[in-house]
Parts: sequence; C-alpha cells; structure tokens
Amino acid sequence: MAEAGARKTMSDFWVKHSRKGTIEEMMLDSSAEVITEMEKPEILGMLPNFKGQRVLELGAGIGRFTGHLAKQAGHVTAVDFMERFVAKNRELNGHNVNVSFLQADITQLELPCDSIDLIFSNWLFMYLTDAELLDVTRRLLSWLSPKGYLFFRESCFYQSGNVKREFNPTVYRRPADYNHILTSSTDPSDQEQDTVWGFEIVMCKSVQTYIKTGWTMGIGVEDTLGMLAAGRACVRLSVRPSCSSECCRVSL
Repeated sequence: MAEAGARKTMSDFWVKHSRKGTIEEMMLDSSAEVITEMEKPEILGMLPNFKGQRVLELGAGIGRFTGHLAKQAGHVTAVDFMERFVAKNRELNGHNVNVSFLQADITQLELPCDSIDLIFSNWLFMYLTDAELLDVTRRLLSWLSPKGYLFFRESCFYQSGNVKREFNPTVYRRPADYNHILTSSTDPSDQEQDTVWGFEIVMCKSVQTYIKTGWTMGIGVEDTLGMLAAGRACVRLSVRPSCSSECCRVSL
C-alpha cells in the first residue's frame, strides 16, 4: 500500500512538470538548454564502448541523449514514465530507424533476460523509494548481457534546479547509498554451483559541469553523481572492494 502511494505521488509530480514537454520542465531548471550543451560531452564520455550494441535508455525524457546514443548503438529503446515526454522524444528522434519509444513505469517494466548490453539511466533512481530501487536494480541485472553495463546519473544530497515545486517527492541519496543498494542487488538464477551474479562498480565520480556552474541552488557540494557498474559479475566467488562516495575507476 505504501509503495502504491509513493508511485501515485511521483506520478502526480511529473504530470504537473511535463505539461508542455519542454527541456526546462524535464530538468526543472530555467537554464536547461545551456546546462544540456555543457554536460552532454562529459556524460557521454563516461560510457563504455557501445557501438552496435543494444541500449536501454531509462528516464529518456524528451530525448536529450536519445539521438546521441542512436549514433553508435545497434538499437536504442527509449523509455519514460510520462507520455508527453515520450511523444516529444518521438517527434525529435523518430527519424532514427534504430530507436523505439516506450511509455512505461520502470517498477512495472518487464524485459527478457540477457537482452540489453548497456542500460543508460538518467535521473531516474532518485524518483524511486529504497524498496522500489532495490527491486528495479535486481531486474536490471537480469536484463543485462554477461558483459553488459549499467550507467546511471543522479542528483545527490540536495535539490537541484531552480523551478519552484509545490511538493517534492524526490529522494536525495548519498553516493554511498547508491553503492550499497547496487552491490546488494544479486541474481541467483545462474545454475553454476556457488555462483551469484551481481553488479561490480567500476567508476563513480561527480559530474564536473554542475560543480563548475554552481547549478545546485548555489550549493558548492558534490551534487550530481555518475556511476558505471558492470553487470553479471560473480559476487560470491570473486568480490572486489566496493566503492564508497569517492571515485573508484577501472579501465574499460
């Protein structure tokens, strides 16, 4: 019952902030166009090689990254909670023959196992409760191919964006919280003896664009986190040290 109430609150929040389908609504900031142009190279530069691969874009919004992902990916499935955003994304990026568009709630989305090579999640996890996020990350793990990756970017600690909100159901976690939830997600479906598959964090860092621009309501702290995790890592037989809120990098 509590989770149903949380989803209703989140839906109400985004219905209110998606009426026009603009980038300012989607990013909850009047300077969204400027920020977008500054951050795109940095965000895309954090991704592993995905040329010709199957990409699942979660929280695609109006398609700020959809077209860029489509240039390299074999196929992109762009998913968003709000139909208005999906319609705008289709309008802007529908000419890409390797992109499909889907309106769906991630807490209800079902996909085949091992069907995705890269999951690109953009400001989505902070709109899920801890229980929802743990359930979602377990399903994301099952969707990834054996050498697949999950990349996600979230706002941490404080509210970002200057758009006034009558209510704000967003969950602002610490980077260490995401580390804990992610590394707690496992998939015991593999039949190999004594093997449990999970995520292994290979990179986490602050997005410098937001630090340099002071986008977080003038608060000079680590606000926007980018994290890359390798899926299908054997977490029972071979466990690497987990990453805290500091950066943890492995060459890709």
